[in-house]
Amino acid sequence: MRKDTIKIAFGSVPKGCGTFTFYRNLRLALKAYGIDLQCVTVGKREAGLVEDAYVDSGCVLLSPNSSYVKEQSQTFTKWCQQEAFDIVMAINSEAILSALPHLPKHIRVLSRCANGFDEGYRVTLSGKERLMGIMTLTPRLTNDLVNKYGVSSDTIHLCPNGIDPTPFATITDCKRHGPEGSPIQLGFMGRLEHKQKGVLHLPKIVQELKHLGVPFHLRIAGKGIHRPKLEKQLQPYIQSGEVELIGTITRQEVPKFLKSADVFLFTSHFEGISNALLESIMAGCVPVTFLIKDLTDFVLDHGRTGFIAPMEDCSAFAGYVAQLANDRTLLQQMSESTLAAAHERFAVPIAAARHAELFGKVMEMPLPDFEPLPWSQFEIDPVYRKRWTGYLPEFMKKRAKSILANRS
Repeated sequence: MRKDTIKIAFGSVPKGCGTFTFYRNLRLALKAYGIDLQCVTVGKREAGLVEDAYVDSGCVLLSPNSSYVKEQSQTFTKWCQQEAFDIVMAINSEAILSALPHLPKHIRVLSRCANGFDEGYRVTLSGKERLMGIMTLTPRLTNDLVNKYGVSSDTIHLCPNGIDPTPFATITDCKRHGPEGSPIQLGFMGRLEHKQKGVLHLPKIVQELKHLGVPFHLRIAGKGIHRPKLEKQLQPYIQSGEVELIGTITRQEVPKFLKSADVFLFTSHFEGISNALLESIMAGCVPVTFLIKDLTDFVLDHGRTGFIAPMEDCSAFAGYVAQLANDRTLLQQMSESTLAAAHERFAVPIAAARHAELFGKVMEMPLPDFEPLPWSQFEIDPVYRKRWTGYLPEFMKKRAKSILANRS
């Protein structure tokens, strides 16, 4: 018999990150389906990452003064039993992932794959003996799990993120067809680091735009380890007023920032999915991106809702920006198509209905044939255990494992 309310514990930390944004965007919408999604933060390390401005009524903090993973995992498990939770989604919480083998049998376990790199996939598969489903954000993540990690496609459910259109409602009528020859307004929003976000491509793109004779104004929002290098490389354009580095912006400032941009520059090398990219199309900005197979070409329809250049081809990337700068009618047409597609595919109500359907199906599925392990067999989840024990001699690894497993 289906319960009136499905209670889901979602491992995350209230702060400015994609995982918490997913929770924040869907929590209220899921209530209409009788689903109570709660954000659970566990342990001293995670407690230190909490940003008070992001905390809401669905956020729970457990064991804020504990540094011992076994104690944290036990507290989480006891809390799930006391509060009658139905589903646990550990995400990347060390304590919750480590608790999965010990949860009562009636608690169902789901995983959500949001990061397209090896550690992200291994975290997704933690506790796989009792996983009842894996949610992926893009076909790229699905294909990697099936082809590289041997996961059955039957257990995977494509569930893209949802973006709340309400904060962007005031800018849906924003006209983006400024006078021909006027500077095109460009925006970048994200972490200023190169390995994933590709920010050091921005100076090359700017150089190409100058070579093509395109008037532009680029605003860069964010912080990160490569800001000094990026700022140095962009110095001539900063001095000329063509480029601004404005630092971190709050979530309330995002719609205003995107309102000022005609074109959103997305230079990432890899992603799970990008909330910044989804927010840009919800604002009607026209994205220009590099090709991340089954991700950017999943979100965008090349030539209609954005342009997709070959990976790291800054010349082609700048060429698409120039095309929009030189044809403001095309820019306006693509902006309108982009906005319409965002509402049809990635608005919160669409995502909430998709997630609610999946949660309902999971509650009706038979439980896996799995017996919870006793706490005497507790071990830290292997993904986290290897992070620090890899630097220790073998005898110290065994000693540390013994201490942590038996500490209560």
